[in-house]
Order: sequence, then structure tokens, then C-alpha cells
Amino acid sequence: MKGKDKGEFVIPIILIAFSVFLYANTYTFKFETYPKAGPQIWPRSVLVLLILTSLILIFKLSFEIVEEEKQKPKTMWGMMLKGISILFLYIFSMEYLGYILSTLSFTLLAMLMLGNKKKFQLIIVPLMSTFLVFLLFNYGMFIPLPKGVWIFRTFSLFFQ
Repeated sequence: MKGKDKGEFVIPIILIAFSVFLYANTYTFKFETYPKAGPQIWPRSVLVLLILTSLILIFKLSFEIVEEEKQKPKTMWGMMLKGISILFLYIFSMEYLGYILSTLSFTLLAMLMLGNKKKFQLIIVPLMSTFLVFLLFNYGMFIPLPKGVWIFRTFSLFFQ
């Protein structure tokens, strides 16, 4: 393993150490908003996921076959600009369309932009990801999501 390759381990190790520190800090939260889920549930969930992904990265780097000459990937500025545009459209439309409709359309547009042409995946992935996040926030963490306005609000309230 070359010196350059050893440097790739530094960031995941720092992330793990910092995440453990912040996770321990969540025990100092003194107030509770809901009897089932206190304010520490979301930071703890994110920190555990960060630790797991950092461990996966370290594992992958440990067993990665080192290629002698890695080609630098070409930056696709047009696709990046489209992705940022879709993200801003998603953020601003959520207030009016509500979480469910805006997330379904955002996920579908992002998948199409990335070149996915499989009809089954274009239907199932947006539906399942929207549904799972909706359940997690509404019933797991008791955090309400945007409902939208006018007829879109009625549509969102149908799922409550």
C-alpha cells in the first residue's frame, strides 16, 4: 500500500471518532418533546448511519485492488446543473405540492436524469422510498411533513 493510499483511511477514521463524540453528547439533552421519541432520536440515527458507512468505506479500502493508473473521471457539468435544478425545484415545490407528490416527482425525475429506463424501477423506487420516509417521519419520529396547499393538501391529508 502506497503512502497516498493510506491517506484515504484518515477521513473515515476522523468521521467515526467525531460521530462517537457527538453520539455521547446526545445523552446531555435534558428535555423531551414526545414520550416515545425525544430530541436525541434523529441525531443518534444519523450518527449511527455515519459510523456504519465509514466502517464500510474502511472495509472496502482495505480489500480494494490497487490499480496502477487510475483515470480521472470526466466531469459532466450539464448533468450536475440538471441535478441541482431538479433539487431546487423539489425544495420549492414541496411547500405547494406537499411532501408526497413533490418527493414522488423528484425521485422519478432524478432517476430519469441518471439514465434509468427500467419501467418497473421507475414506478417502485419512488413509491417505496416516499412511503418509507413518510412512515419514518410521521409514525417513527412524530415529525409532520409538508402537506401542500389547495387540492394537494387534501391529497396529503388522505394519507394521515
